Amino acid sequence: MADLIGGRYPPAEEEWLLDGQPYPPYRRTISRRDIVASAAFIPTVTTLNVYAVPVQAGDLFNFVSFLVKTAGGTLTHSWVALYNGVTTGAALLAQVADNTTATGWAIGAQKLQLGSVVGNIGIPGTPQGPGTAAVTVDGPAVFGIAFYQSGTTGDTVDGMSSSAVAGAVAVTSQVPFYSTGTLGATGTAPAVLPTMAAAVGGIPYLVLSRN
Repeated sequence: MADLIGGRYPPAEEEWLLDGQPYPPYRRTISRRDIVASAAFIPTVTTLNVYAVPVQAGDLFNFVSFLVKTAGGTLTHSWVALYNGVTTGAALLAQVADNTTATGWAIGAQKLQLGSVVGNIGIPGTPQGPGTAAVTVDGPAVFGIAFYQSGTTGDTVDGMSSSAVAGAVAVTSQVPFYSTGTLGATGTAPAVLPTMAAAVGGIPYLVLSRN
């Protein structure tokens, strides 16, 4: 702690303080302070829009939240899903219920419950022989939040402006902030991500939380 303070680093994450000090902490695609009203955007319809979110070991999630500026139009499906990555073949972890309302989600804050709790946690085992319990702790990872709507016009969602480069990738090893994949009209998230490619587009403010 002394080393952090001596180096002028805060002993507590500022975004966590602004979130109201939740336990476990929220995880998000961008900082809430990066939201720009003029950057509100409409994710591409009938396309799997996937956004990267860093998660930590021990995280548990029940909900995904976001902010809607303007409702959509002539929509048939609207849902959000969580994957264990952002690239082709990443596995589905959970999905919220499909919203079949023609205008999509209502204007304002949306807090949607995932179909099951998602945890980035270790799996109990007995690697040292029967009777000796052990836990293998998973490390930090990057999950993907898929935002999907099929129809004519998607909801306008609060977020930040886009990079001019696909996925905002400056070095090939970097995880793209935004990726897209083709997906026909459906109310069910695919079991694995289809062929994905880094894309140019704004990044919505999407939040994962336990409560």
